[in-house]
Amino acid sequence: MNNNIPSYIKWLWVLCIVGLVIFLSMFVVISFTKVPDTEELENPKYEQASLILADDLTEIGRWFRYNRKWVSFDQLNPHLVNALISTEDERFYGHSGIDFKGTARAVAYFGKRGGASTITQQLAKLFFTPKPGNSLTRIWQKMKEWVIAVEFEKRYTKEEILAMYLNKMDFRYDSHGIEAASNTYFGKPQSQLSKPEAALLIGMLKNPSRYNPKRFPDIANQRRNVVLSQMMKHGFVTREEFDSLKTAGSDMDKFKRQKHDEGIAPYFRSQLSKFVYRALEENNIKKADGTDYNIYRDGLKVYTTLDAKMQEHAEKAMSSHMHNLQKTYFTRWKGLDPWTYRADKKQKEIRKNKLNQLIRESERYLKMRSRILGPTVSVLLEHAPNAKMRDADIIRMLEEDKNPGHLVKLSKQDIINKKQSAAYKSVMSHEKFEQLKADWLKLTKSVRKVFNEKTDMSIFAYNSEGERQANMTPLDSIKYHRKHMQLGSVAVEPGTGYVRTWVGGIGNKFFKYDHVTSNRQVGSTFKPFLYTTLISEGTSPCQQYVDMQHGIPAKDPDFGLTKAWYPQNSDGKFSNSPMTLMEALRRSKNSISVKLMTELGTTEPVRTLVDMMGINQSKIPQYPSIALGTPELNVLEMAGAYATYANNGVYVKPVIIKRIEDKDGKTIYNAVPEQRKAINPKYNRAMVDMLKYASTAINGNFDFEIGGKTGTTNDFVDGWFVGINPELVVATWVGGEDPWIRFLSSTDGYGGVMARPYYVNMMKRISNDKDIDFNKSSTFVMPEGELVVTDCELYQQIRDLDEEAVKELEDDEFEEDF
Repeated sequence: MNNNIPSYIKWLWVLCIVGLVIFLSMFVVISFTKVPDTEELENPKYEQASLILADDLTEIGRWFRYNRKWVSFDQLNPHLVNALISTEDERFYGHSGIDFKGTARAVAYFGKRGGASTITQQLAKLFFTPKPGNSLTRIWQKMKEWVIAVEFEKRYTKEEILAMYLNKMDFRYDSHGIEAASNTYFGKPQSQLSKPEAALLIGMLKNPSRYNPKRFPDIANQRRNVVLSQMMKHGFVTREEFDSLKTAGSDMDKFKRQKHDEGIAPYFRSQLSKFVYRALEENNIKKADGTDYNIYRDGLKVYTTLDAKMQEHAEKAMSSHMHNLQKTYFTRWKGLDPWTYRADKKQKEIRKNKLNQLIRESERYLKMRSRILGPTVSVLLEHAPNAKMRDADIIRMLEEDKNPGHLVKLSKQDIINKKQSAAYKSVMSHEKFEQLKADWLKLTKSVRKVFNEKTDMSIFAYNSEGERQANMTPLDSIKYHRKHMQLGSVAVEPGTGYVRTWVGGIGNKFFKYDHVTSNRQVGSTFKPFLYTTLISEGTSPCQQYVDMQHGIPAKDPDFGLTKAWYPQNSDGKFSNSPMTLMEALRRSKNSISVKLMTELGTTEPVRTLVDMMGINQSKIPQYPSIALGTPELNVLEMAGAYATYANNGVYVKPVIIKRIEDKDGKTIYNAVPEQRKAINPKYNRAMVDMLKYASTAINGNFDFEIGGKTGTTNDFVDGWFVGINPELVVATWVGGEDPWIRFLSSTDGYGGVMARPYYVNMMKRISNDKDIDFNKSSTFVMPEGELVVTDCELYQQIRDLDEEAVKELEDDEFEEDF
């Protein structure tokens, strides 16, 4: 050994050897103690958006916490792959997770000539190594990434690693993964990206915030050109292409941040989540590890029955009809206040309380409440964790403080229980209760002031944006929105039960409540169920009844009413003339319905029938008033029941989900049709004829078969129309969210005005769209065998012949006896 070697060189060698030993020791330690287990490495966790697909497989929405749609390598755009490897890891196919040449260069030049992280290391960082706190932590983390990268390379192909990386990356604006990013920034799938578009997105990988093309287009384009330059270096872009592309800007005109509630059928998508969870729960469908599926994380594909083209027509028909109806409403109510109009003391209190409730449910109020009450409430909840601190609870405590004994009174009235009372008293005993009283007073004064001061805001409007700017008080804004008439409608395919359209309201951004699943009085749309019951028991549709006041006396042995019941017709008049059941249904005569109920002598046959037609009889009261439509049912139930008529008497339960697949494409749920024979085809056909006759007012609008029935409830609160066709059954409700939001006369308030025009508009649009499979030549089933006569002229001729035959027979018998 040369003893002339300078001592500092020796020390450098010693340091290098010691450093290498320490490094290798740390590497070994990390390999055995800090690496995720095999399960985590083989199944790294992705939170994927769940896709909602229409019947034609078009995507109509997503549920997500992280908006991510998985793309396999063979689906990846080659421009993306070429740009990624050229820019981030040019020796990707030549290393096993660690690029030692790149690492040596990074160390030698202190990272100024590029980093050392391979794509595999970056993937390891995305999954398993959070942002470091300091440089020392980063060194330890870097070593951990090396170990994980090597393990990844053992378990996955290079192609799988590339796909995993591009699917995992966060591109901002709720765009997780390359597919979501492409749709957000360019409005198209990643498979359709051009070279410069692909380069722009790959350029973002270095720093998505800094190279954000929406916020910093110039910087993003500079980074894009670096990527294009690297692609040119590796032969994926020609010099001519590069020279042409480097000066071009990036088109962000189609940029759109994807949200849960955008797109068609927002009410349907909102309700669909409940149906998905119910289907999985009822069938005990779980993930392989035994946990429940989560639609916001597990990348499910939900194949629905919704017809996207029909849905677009339904929404356009809704907007057109409801816009006109709303204009009429505002005209009729000009100068009048529905919050006080014809309201007695009790009604005024009810409406005032409703208005206060709407104020407290508003986002503006909730923010004020959190700011003013939040700190004090937090302290009190720590003291009394079982206490509830809603507004109603605070008001009760304040009333008790003012009038001792109030809580005892509420307990006696069973409004609160002992635990609640004890919790209230615990809160009131705390020293912060005085602060709560002061805060509540401050909140009350602030709310009164803020909600009565004009401010600029967005409000609902019937235009292409669905909103407009206005300057009004928040209180007037609440009243304005509450005065809008709402609509709930579904279209069901009778033979399959498939729900083809779903319109739950006039605008999901401002009106979240779904009116398809809400219960409302159905009015005269219930009468066909009564008529079906009588006809199934042998009553002829052509039998005549006198239009006079019929009723049920008090303590009648059949119904046992405590008070006499003698209802009026809707117009308050009786013709005192006979009319057939066909005509009575068309004119919706209450008098005849009451008479039919008295003939039945019980509500049970009607309740049994509707149960067979998909309406749970627990929702049908055991009172004769059901004959006039007092039950509260929802639109989906009514559509399913009426579809029975259009399906030859066979009820098919409405279906909105065909099947559900997991993120790997495995089917985990398949809908099983639920159907049963509800009405004898012979009697069902008679009802079809009666419904066709009942809809003669609009039959001329169509060149195909339809039938239907309108319905209107007291004071024009609810307007209904249910239309039937062999291809499609549509149930529609229109009304206000509160019973005092209504029309004032039959001119505007009947179901024939509020709901039926929507049906006409929608069906015209659907039947005239050549891209929709709607068969105009379809006809209602004509059963074999002897049918119930619904041609009342023919019926009368037959009766006359029968009477003449009987008379002749009687005459013959008389002569023979004589």
